[in-house]
Amino acid sequence: MLSSLVSPNSCMPNTTLEIIRILLQKFSSLLSLLGSSHILSCIHHKFKTMPKHSIDPYQRIMLGYAGFDVLYGFFYWFMGTWLTPRETGWWGAVGNGKTCEMQGFFFYFWYGSAVYQMTLSLQMLLLVVYMWTPVQFEQLLERKLHAFNIISTLFLATLPLFFDGYNPECGTCRLVPAPAWCGDWVLADRYALHAPDDTTTVEDAEQQCLGGNATLANIYQFFFWIVVILITLFCTASMLSIYLSVVFQEKRMARYDFGNDDGEYMTNSDHRDGGDNRPSVFPARRKKN
Repeated sequence: MLSSLVSPNSCMPNTTLEIIRILLQKFSSLLSLLGSSHILSCIHHKFKTMPKHSIDPYQRIMLGYAGFDVLYGFFYWFMGTWLTPRETGWWGAVGNGKTCEMQGFFFYFWYGSAVYQMTLSLQMLLLVVYMWTPVQFEQLLERKLHAFNIISTLFLATLPLFFDGYNPECGTCRLVPAPAWCGDWVLADRYALHAPDDTTTVEDAEQQCLGGNATLANIYQFFFWIVVILITLFCTASMLSIYLSVVFQEKRMARYDFGNDDGEYMTNSDHRDGGDNRPSVFPARRKKN
């Protein structure tokens, strides 16, 4: 019976707290879906109304970022228990094994959203700090990054399907053994606290493993921690570099006044060495007397 292999009240102390958590989860995910959907709508409008050559890499990166975010937020966070098997007994659970696998598949679209966030940070870093142009980024990196982001996300989400990897866990389905406290999974001790009353220890639960793959679950769990740390460090370092670059440019330009004596702005080539005519972050200025 599946209800004996999952935590009661989807890992919450009682049914009331379970319902509150699920409703808050749906409400907050709905707000996120509205925001990401609005971004997709704006980009779609630009694709329809603007010339193709005027669509820059930033808009295509945001398209990938928001697209993955919508699919991940909708199928995992908003649908929640609606896609988990009815036999779990969780509040709102009306799904089956196939919908559970579908939810687990879309759960790993968080990775696609995360790597597109890193791609966006990389683009800003190259444009602001290293003075790349959008055309350079498009020709040298953009297609490769899109291919890597999409292929790696689909591979990550598809692999567990071949190992019966997606199983119910705390109100949703993702890559966990069945039950979640069985085997040598790195988080088994945590889930043993929520096991049914007739399962007292992890050692008792080890004999009850009926599905999933604890080794694959461990690999994915460590991969999750590594990816989150690396992307956080990279995005933070990129934003810090951009900030310091802008501050340096501000200080370098602080000795200049806005405009010339005729009230006109100088062109970018008037004050940048090498005659680079790319748009500058700052207005042109003239040197003080």
